[in-house]
Amino acid sequence: MWYENLEENFFLKSLYNEVPKLENIRIEGIFIKEEGRKATLYFDMPFYAENPPKKWSNLGYNAIALEVDFFDIHSLEIKTLSDTYRGSIEINKNEQDLIEINITGEVTARIQADVGLIQSINGYINGALEIE
Repeated sequence: MWYENLEENFFLKSLYNEVPKLENIRIEGIFIKEEGRKATLYFDMPFYAENPPKKWSNLGYNAIALEVDFFDIHSLEIKTLSDTYRGSIEINKNEQDLIEINITGEVTARIQADVGLIQSINGYINGALEIE
């Protein structure tokens, strides 16, 4: 699974009975930092967690956002023809043990990096979602 290729994935795994695939999700942004040595990807999980922290439940959260950093970038390509970013994200390791990130949808991107690290996982209230 995609999250197994990222460092600091324990909290993410504890939130879900089975961590979902990243299909047709909202991508908040892709940022290139440190003169191209680092890329940051912000995105929403496809659905809310089965096992959220009590604090999140008490606050009425209904969505989860992740911030993932990729370090020591070997290659990076981004293309979009839309002003909204929805897509699917695949995170795998290749034969050279590099992390490969492939984003397809309204934005397309391909990143190869040495390391991927989950920097933050945050619950929030997404007003666009219907609360059941």
